[in-house]
Amino acid sequence: LFSMKNLQEIELRRKERTILYGIFIIVLFYSAASFFFDIKKITSIALSFNWKLLPLLILLSFSNYFFRALRFHYLLKKININLPLKKSFQIFLSGVSMTLTPGKTGEVIKAYLVKKYTGNRFSEMIPLIIFERFTDGIAMILLGLAGFYFLNNFFLLLFLASILPAAFYFFIKQRKRIVKILHPFEKRFPKLKLLENAMLFFDNAEKLLTPKIFLTSILIALFAWLLEGLALFIIISFFASPSLKILSLSLFAFSFSSIAGFLALIPGGIGVAEGSITYLLETFSPLNLTQSIFSTLLFRSTTLIFGVILGSFVLFFTLSSLKKFK
Repeated sequence: LFSMKNLQEIELRRKERTILYGIFIIVLFYSAASFFFDIKKITSIALSFNWKLLPLLILLSFSNYFFRALRFHYLLKKININLPLKKSFQIFLSGVSMTLTPGKTGEVIKAYLVKKYTGNRFSEMIPLIIFERFTDGIAMILLGLAGFYFLNNFFLLLFLASILPAAFYFFIKQRKRIVKILHPFEKRFPKLKLLENAMLFFDNAEKLLTPKIFLTSILIALFAWLLEGLALFIIISFFASPSLKILSLSLFAFSFSSIAGFLALIPGGIGVAEGSITYLLETFSPLNLTQSIFSTLLFRSTTLIFGVILGSFVLFFTLSSLKKFK
């Protein structure tokens, strides 16, 4: 039998491989994109760019994570999981490293870490993680309303982005039916405690679906993602005069690409998100193709790559500290 220490070391190595593979894919994709679209032109634009804006772009990205971490701490309190603010921030940022997993499913590592620190069951945390995606999706839809300025068929995007939230809400409302379905399995596999875990799941899900918590979570998500959308606006404004149209395009391109990347179930939305942003910038802004590609790559580097690197450092520290915990 493995000791707890050995299991934690195996978990640490597995997460390290996942993140390193993801970063390798990003670097490979961006290198191929730069080569394919004439690296000389992109390099020329990069040399002329005002790199004094970089700290501001990083700050906006970090602020996004900061406010979403506050929301995570707030939601933990609402389902009666008490952690110090510093520890809940640490766990949230650890989950950011899992952005490279399909549909961000790897963020369930937050449930694992909460379980390790508090002893709460895994099933208690899953509703919270789904609820985060739920409110993030709605925030993206609200930001994407800027797309009315450019597209006539925005209702298609609205429909696609509503699938997960609607499915989650419908699932929670089927509590009685699901409990009935689980009854035969509970008798056959009593050690799994299926009914007990299911009840915990539904109890916490219903706590989060109150109007106050729901609205508060959406408002925090809306503000947090707005900050990241402003980063794209700042980048575009270097090449084109800032205007309401450019701001609308920035918010729409950002939200549309995020939703498209999520629905594609590709790690980090790599390829789908970049392609969406580049196409929208070239089509609806004064930027040419090379400027659109550079803007997209810089934006994704200061958001996606920055977040993964930051989250990876925090995750490695967190998993390492678990060796000494208790």
